[in-house]
Amino acid sequence: MKTKTFVLILVLLVSSLLLAGCAKGLTPSSWPGVVTDGETAYIASATHIYAVSLEDGSEVWRFPEKADAKKSFFAAPVLTPDGQLIVGGYDHILYSLKPQNGQVNWQFEAARDRWIGSVLVANDLIYAPNADYNLYVLNLRGQLQWKFEARQALWSAPVTDGQRIYLGSLDHTLYALEPHASKIIWKKSLGGAILNPPLMGGDGLLYVSTFGGDTFALETANGGQRWKFAADNLVWSTGALKAGDLYFGDAQGNIYALNASTGVKDWSLQPNGPILGAPLIVGDILVFGTESGDLFAVDAHGKNVWTQTIGGMLYGPPVAGGDLILVAPVEGQSLLVALDQTGTQKWAFTPVK
Repeated sequence: MKTKTFVLILVLLVSSLLLAGCAKGLTPSSWPGVVTDGETAYIASATHIYAVSLEDGSEVWRFPEKADAKKSFFAAPVLTPDGQLIVGGYDHILYSLKPQNGQVNWQFEAARDRWIGSVLVANDLIYAPNADYNLYVLNLRGQLQWKFEARQALWSAPVTDGQRIYLGSLDHTLYALEPHASKIIWKKSLGGAILNPPLMGGDGLLYVSTFGGDTFALETANGGQRWKFAADNLVWSTGALKAGDLYFGDAQGNIYALNASTGVKDWSLQPNGPILGAPLIVGDILVFGTESGDLFAVDAHGKNVWTQTIGGMLYGPPVAGGDLILVAPVEGQSLLVALDQTGTQKWAFTPVK
């Protein structure tokens, strides 16, 4: 039975990491990462990066052209303002590609471990977290400017409010860093490994969840705790904000809606499987994917709007691509599936071998 098997593997991997006190060389099981520019979807999946037309689901290009057993990709690529596509591989290399054709601009090869999380691009810099414990900060030409070393692996992208860089680590700590130097402004121990990017609020709050199942609202100025909420199971993705509420899921399959200011639970529901990805907000609905392979659309009160069976296992978050909802199943019939906002499938992309 596949349901919960993948999540159990994740639990065992991270638990072994915490018991051993070391994350170098440890690899999480992974799922495809997706980003779009409104016309093209870029998918990091196993041995390739694929560029797929949003109009009809046809392949535009792939990198590398031929599969290389030494290369594998899972972290969602990131588009830069100056027209680069940045993606890290399990071959320890961070790549800059041309979004038009997949050709390489430059490669950064100084990291000693896998690129598991996506990068942050801000301040004309690339903030790249690596499993070797280091945040590598590069200019847009791929040249190292400085780096910051945490006490354990970095598996998720940092975020910024323009004043500080916020970085979570498997060492249980959230770091607030100077944007232009390897200097800690403040740090906060949260009692559990941080596997997902923090979520910026618009009111001076930062939301972060841990492997222990706790979600925190912290003050961006000093890391002070505003509130803490304990979910029923581990939380891989912090979630999404809408109209003063914070929405997220846990590995037991619960969906939570909390008052973002107070942490008080407004409602919760349990569809049909573990939820690892953040929800996608589409107009007045929230779309969640489950390990059982279903997309659930609910309104702000938790009422089901529609359900669509995709197949495979949906671990990554749904992604907006123009008017489409994109999902990348694990072990599904297709690598990428596009639906409209009513849940009707428009096309599916399956790479040609």
